[in-house]
Amino acid sequence: MKKTLIALSLAAMTLPALAQQKAPEPDFTITGNFGITTDYRFRGVSQSNKDPAVQGGIDFAHKSGFYLGNWNSSVSEWASAFGSGIEMDLYGGYKTEIAGVAVDAGLIYYYYPGAQQSAPSTFNPFHTRGLYLGSGYGAIRMKMSRTMSDRYFALGKGNDTSLTRDASGTMYYDVTYTKEIMDKTTLKLHFGSLDLANQTPGTSSIRDYSVGLAYDVSGWILGATYVKTSGLSNAAKSWFTSTDGRGTKLYDSQFLVSVTKTF
Repeated sequence: MKKTLIALSLAAMTLPALAQQKAPEPDFTITGNFGITTDYRFRGVSQSNKDPAVQGGIDFAHKSGFYLGNWNSSVSEWASAFGSGIEMDLYGGYKTEIAGVAVDAGLIYYYYPGAQQSAPSTFNPFHTRGLYLGSGYGAIRMKMSRTMSDRYFALGKGNDTSLTRDASGTMYYDVTYTKEIMDKTTLKLHFGSLDLANQTPGTSSIRDYSVGLAYDVSGWILGATYVKTSGLSNAAKSWFTSTDGRGTKLYDSQFLVSVTKTF
């Protein structure tokens, strides 16, 4: 911090320096975020039919480590059939640090307003509950997520006899490396592995990879990411193909561009 002329004069008079007091940590903080992306990818699979998506959320954090949050995104008919076209994520958990290792544990609920199995049915198979446990050290972050509901985003049990396999216990593991490689420019590498319970829909593991760069422009983050998936069986490829007439392969590799802002 640059000293003012008055501060320099006081120092010259050999008066005791007044220690600058650090502002007390607030009891809680509230932050928001907003973004636009050319495609919304979740665990390697497009949720917006490879079309642009609008996203945003809000987070409440207490200094004790407890937090609550909500994040939302526009999604396609494939991800929320007959619904409002919105995914709402509601979550809460606890963050702390132990011996230099960051720890994060919590619960999450993926909610799709108005979505239905088939019109005019009122049964919504898309809602999904899960828990997660994450840790991080330095530039490395690891996270493990487990599905607690008997359905994994419409895969699993339902009121349709064709959906009889319980998807609870589905696991997702991911490792992410984030590093600032030059001023205002960050590199992000990601690997994820989805292990579907009961081999729904006919495969045991789907892997996703991504390489991305983010550049900070006055608080606006410009992102460019390449996403790829592997390990899909023919049954999984059929499931992860849109039903809107275009037959879009939602798992295909793709280059994404995004703009986000946190406030």
